[in-house]
Formats: sequence, C-alpha cells, structure tokens
Amino acid sequence: MKLRLPFDVESLTAVMTWLFVTVSALVLMLQNDRFSSAIVALVAFLYVTYIVLWLAASRKLAFSRDNPTRIGLILLQVLVILGIYWLVPFTFSAILAVLTCTLLPFILPFRVALFLSPFFALPMALIFTFHWQMQGAWLSAALFWTFNVFALVMINTTLKEREAKESLSEAHQELVATQSLLTAATQQSERIRIARDIHDLLGHHLTALAIKLQVASRISDGDAKTQIDECHQLAKLLLSDVREAVSEIREKSSIDVEHALKAIAAATPQLKVDLTIDDNLEIQHVSTAETILRCVQETITNTLKHSNASKLTVALDTDSADCLRLTLHDNGVHTTEHFQAGNGITGMRERVYAQKGHIDARKTLHGFTTLIELPLTASSGTL
Repeated sequence: MKLRLPFDVESLTAVMTWLFVTVSALVLMLQNDRFSSAIVALVAFLYVTYIVLWLAASRKLAFSRDNPTRIGLILLQVLVILGIYWLVPFTFSAILAVLTCTLLPFILPFRVALFLSPFFALPMALIFTFHWQMQGAWLSAALFWTFNVFALVMINTTLKEREAKESLSEAHQELVATQSLLTAATQQSERIRIARDIHDLLGHHLTALAIKLQVASRISDGDAKTQIDECHQLAKLLLSDVREAVSEIREKSSIDVEHALKAIAAATPQLKVDLTIDDNLEIQHVSTAETILRCVQETITNTLKHSNASKLTVALDTDSADCLRLTLHDNGVHTTEHFQAGNGITGMRERVYAQKGHIDARKTLHGFTTLIELPLTASSGTL
C-alpha cells in the first residue's frame, strides 16, 4: 500500500526554510539587549503570520475566486515581509521574499513574474539602507534578486515539464481509448460480415436445395421418395439452424466497452478508477461507445487537473430498456456548489447532445458528479 502524505515535498521544504529563518532571527534578537520582549513577540507573530499566508496561497485546493484570492494572499505576505524588514535588522529575512516569488508562476505569466521580481528586492535595499543605516544593502538586495530570478526560472521549468507530462498522459489515454474502440469496432464489423455471408451464401444455397428436394419428392415414388423426403427435412432443419446462428451472431455483436474502460483506467495510475458495469449491458453502436469512452477520458483529465480527488467511480448500466446511464463521481473536496463549465464539460455536452442524450454535471461539497443518459436504440453511428 502506497503511503499518502498529508503534504508535498515542496511545502515541507518551504516550511523548513521558514523555520530556520524564524528561529535564527528570534534567537539573535533575544541575545541582543536592544530588542524588547514586546518587539520579539511582534516579530514572532509576523513570522507565523507569513507562513500561514504562504501555505494558504500555495494550497492545491482551489478557492471560490482562485486567482484574486491568491494574489491578495501574496500582497499580504509582502506587507508582512516589509514589517519584518522594519523590525529585524538581518538581511537573511529576505529569504521569505524568495519563497513568495516561487508562488508567482502559478498565477501569473512568467514574463510578468520576472518583471515583478526586482520589486521584491527593492524594499529590502531601501529599508536596510535608510532605516538600519546598513552599508552594502543594495548589493545584498541584488544578490537576493538573483535568487528570486533563479527560483522563478526553476518553478517555470517545473511547470512546463508538468504540463508536458499531463499532455503526454492525455494523449496516451486517448490512444488507448481509440485503440480499444477500434479493436472492438473491428471485431463487431467482422462478426456482422460473417453473419451476412452465412445468411447470403449458405442460407441461399440451402433454400435452393430445399426447393429442389421438394420438387424431386413430388416426381418420385417408393424408397427414393422416402429418402428424398428425409433429405428435405434435414435441409429445412439445417436452414433453421443457420438462421438461428446468424441471429445469435448479430445479437451478440455488441461492443466490449468494459475492456476499453479498463484499459483507460490502467493508463491512469495517479488516480484510482472504480468501474461498475452492468453484466447485461449491450452497446451495438460505435458512436455510443465512443461517446462513453470520450466522456470518461475527459472526466479523468478534469479530475486530475481541477480536483484533489484520489478516487473516481464510474458506473455504467441501463436505466430502462432503451436508455443507458453513465454516472461519474470523484471524492474531491470543493469549496462551492456552482461552477462554470470549461472546454472539457462543453465538449462532453456536445458529444452527448449529438447522440440525443442528456448530461447533468454539478459540483458539491462531497465531490463532482456527472450523470449522462444515452439512447440505446437510436444512434447516428450505426454499422
């Protein structure tokens, strides 16, 4: 069983850095008689406030108004850092500004973040030069600015690699779904072709044979007539068996959606996908099967991108004799009930409506649920 930590390595590293800076500053201030206990307590409060703001701004769970909220939290961090600069005469406190800079690429374009990076170092140079009368403050500020730039470049590179990995994962899922669907459609087409050939060729010849045997029976007598009648009955029985076999092949030429869904789930190791599929479910149309696979694939992508869910439940059954029901539910925790549909949900709706189906997607405090209903009897993609 894989251990799931309640925090990520990046946050842990940031907290450790903050803790080292905080402890160092407080210890040095306590050893210096020029700082009163009240000032030290105020500084400790500012340091604690900073890390609380940083953790809130860097959390993976989205806010109801995500970008404005995170920008507001970053501005509050900057105000807290200015207060620390004013009360603490140690330049290493500028490490906090570096930590704040690491948040910018997540909510702002890289060029904008790079443009803002000098303004995170400028207050340090001004305060330590004019308030603390410290020589070399501008040089220290310049050095910390280079740290800011380095952090921005590294974070931006990491984000690009993550986007490329996600894009590759989506392409892999789409390839797996397409391959599974193509295999199932090819098998269905081959079964129907075999049934058609049996019906057209063997059925035709057996029918002709039965007619000729019937004619032969009428113009024969004695033992010959008896033998011909028996052959006629055998021909009719064989023709009946052929028709039943053809009907059975056609009835069982449904598309194996379960195999395709399992292939998609196996191609998504970062998310646990639970599949529940009705044993009696039969899907005859390729377009219906494709709509199901694409909707499941898009839901997996949305869950990985926009939710902190660890599990996705996929249930596929028949709501009635002519209606198929697909239920998708993740266990993510969301802050609001209402949401604005993005390209993923919009694309799912277009696919479902093209099949004359219905889709209902909603966000709740217990996760995200999508209910899709598709007709089984009518489809635009019949074979």
